[in-house]
Amino acid sequence: MEAPPIQYLLVPIDFSAPSRNALTTAVAMGQRQKASLHLLNVLDPTETDSRVPMPTLEEQVRTQTEAIRELARQISLDHQIQCAGECRVGSVSAEIVAAAGLTKADLIVIGTHGSSGSRAFYIGSEAYRVIKTAPCPVMTVPAHQSWTTFERILFPVRPVAGALEKYAFARRIIQQNEAELTVLALHPPDEVISIHQLEDEVAALIAQFARDGIRSRTLFQATDLIAETVLQQANELNTDLLIITATLDTTQQEFYIGPFTQQIVHNAHVPVLSIRPQASLTGSQRVEWRYGWRPQPHRNQ
Repeated sequence: MEAPPIQYLLVPIDFSAPSRNALTTAVAMGQRQKASLHLLNVLDPTETDSRVPMPTLEEQVRTQTEAIRELARQISLDHQIQCAGECRVGSVSAEIVAAAGLTKADLIVIGTHGSSGSRAFYIGSEAYRVIKTAPCPVMTVPAHQSWTTFERILFPVRPVAGALEKYAFARRIIQQNEAELTVLALHPPDEVISIHQLEDEVAALIAQFARDGIRSRTLFQATDLIAETVLQQANELNTDLLIITATLDTTQQEFYIGPFTQQIVHNAHVPVLSIRPQASLTGSQRVEWRYGWRPQPHRNQ
């Protein structure tokens, strides 16, 4: 299986410590993948407090553009990788997605608890909107630290299409880190058809891992609470990267990131690589599960 190259990383930056952690993670990835970085700062005019004297929007754009370009210049000098920076004005998630399309980014690396002004931009709905609408996979990085390598990767698999497609993108990250991959095969209890589907899916993955020289092991687990189970296993296995298929639920008017993806991204203590499948699944192809979770204890770093 030919692994697609990861040549261009888009990194939203609001100059907070959490967004700088995401930047450190992206820089390490860029060095391993020989990829270029594009730093993006977004000014949302609707977030300004009219009661507080503020520079004009034009002045803010000029200041932020100078700051982001200086940061990009320093990254290039310090780490010997190509890095550019820009400032855009508008809705944070919309501008991130637009920039990803214009730059043809292969991956967005974004902090999940960055903040700018009066509210957190990179947590909750903003991060979910990026995952939902981005033209490429999204890696969300928790606020508390940065990651420079991924040695233990958890790869949850469910009896739905998309596992091989998810692996096709992630393969280069797995190989460049020489990581050990744990396939967590999840299925609803007592559903024979789902178990057979899952066994076939896992067998195809294991065969591909062997061809690619990937070290892997497989854990089968019956559960109704898949988000909770994934988070628990991530902690118990001392995982440093989660790779998930970002599922979409649809209504008559809009797409919504599914509960599984929301709960994983919001509660994981390690980076989460969310990969949306290219093909939409019909209702008959989905396995209906209950989604639930309890907050997981923070693993000692």
